[in-house]
Amino acid sequence: MLTYEKKPDSAIAEIVVDGKISDEEMNTVMTAMKADLDKGGRIKLLEDIRSFEGMEPAAFFKDPRFGISMMKGVSHVALVTDATWLKAVAETFGFVSPVQIKVFERARIGEARTWLEAAA
Repeated sequence: MLTYEKKPDSAIAEIVVDGKISDEEMNTVMTAMKADLDKGGRIKLLEDIRSFEGMEPAAFFKDPRFGISMMKGVSHVALVTDATWLKAVAETFGFVSPVQIKVFERARIGEARTWLEAAA
């Protein structure tokens, strides 16, 4: 499952991953996020990775291209996960990314939200 939510009066958007990501879910999230990015301004993104069981092949090939294109519109990413390998990928990517990335354990999701709210 993959979902995306952004309240109209907030600069913070949340993506939740819980299980396997379908191509249909990826298309829905990409469309919604692109619409928010097209409104102007920058988004602060909370990525809540509850569990990750892979992606349908079509969704997998869309993800890198979309991620690169949306980086211009995202200022901060709070990655919430207990998966050690995802933490390592995020921390490594943070060294080369123009986006500020901070990793939080799942038990600290409230702290992740607070960090995004305070981020300038």
